Amino acid sequence: MSNDILAVLAPYYTIPAGAIMRGKSGKDLKIEVSSDNVPPIKEKLVETKPDGTDVFRKAGETIKTSAKLKKEGKPEKKPKPKPEGGKGK
Repeated sequence: MSNDILAVLAPYYTIPAGAIMRGKSGKDLKIEVSSDNVPPIKEKLVETKPDGTDVFRKAGETIKTSAKLKKEGKPEKKPKPKPEGGKGK
């Protein structure tokens, strides 16, 4: 099993497939990826085991990873908004 890592990516690198955006700080995006598919990172913020326990957490970081959200019984991602159903041309 792989750990979930929440990190700020290094500049000019693409976001790997399956990554989840968890927010941003200034101009930097906070991205959650699995430890199997980690691109070069600028700063590691949180690392969580698949059972939801923290391996590493930067001081003051409050964002939760998907493993932690599963442990609490919450959805991993926000549901996509439904289109309003307006008529096209």
